[in-house]
Amino acid sequence: MVKAKSRRKPDLVGRVEQDEVNGVDLPIVVFEKWCKGCGICVEFCPQGALTLDEATQKAKLAKPSDCVSCGVCELRCPDFAITRTKKKGGSGNGEKGD
Repeated sequence: MVKAKSRRKPDLVGRVEQDEVNGVDLPIVVFEKWCKGCGICVEFCPQGALTLDEATQKAKLAKPSDCVSCGVCELRCPDFAITRTKKKGGSGNGEKGD
């Protein structure tokens, strides 16, 4: 039986979990090494909060205040390069949250 290699989590795009300019927690994390820059997340974002970085051609959260943590980008990303840091509602135990 072959033992599977454990995968290390990829580096994040900058300090994605916290906005460096405003010092606020961001609602999503973009894993730069997994992002291929297809732009699907940008096209499907209902708030227009995501964009492709001109230098790296990777997805980034351009307008954190516009992001409502709906999860559409997370669901549409074909490479699983985006994850939400703040989940809407629910406590994880089957009960509805605020």
